[in-house]
Amino acid sequence: MRSIASLAFCVALTGGQAFAACNSDLLSIAEWSARSLDDQTIEVAITVRSQAEKPIRMVAAEFGFKDALGGHVAADSFDRDLTIPAKGTVTTIKNWPMTFERLLKLKHDEVAVSACVYGVVYEDGTKEEFK
Repeated sequence: MRSIASLAFCVALTGGQAFAACNSDLLSIAEWSARSLDDQTIEVAITVRSQAEKPIRMVAAEFGFKDALGGHVAADSFDRDLTIPAKGTVTTIKNWPMTFERLLKLKHDEVAVSACVYGVVYEDGTKEEFK
């Protein structure tokens, strides 16, 4: 199932019209790291930076990793209840299966990470969707 979601995200990032539009400027990946927890699990830590003027209390967004040649490495969605301060950062941890072990093999500077935001709910209750 994760492979299907990763493929869909990859197509969306490359301009697939069948998918909802997204905002690639509202959130960015400030930092990331990956390490092996055991023979079956990778821990990925992602620090997300918000450009929003208001705190975010709910988000519909995905992130993806591409190699230096633009090839898909991995992708996943953020926890919908991720809260992010206005113009601030937050770090989230994801545990992935060893299916994405290539992320451990690549040099950090050979990997580009991007975020794709479909919608947010701000702390004041206002909602913004990107279609």
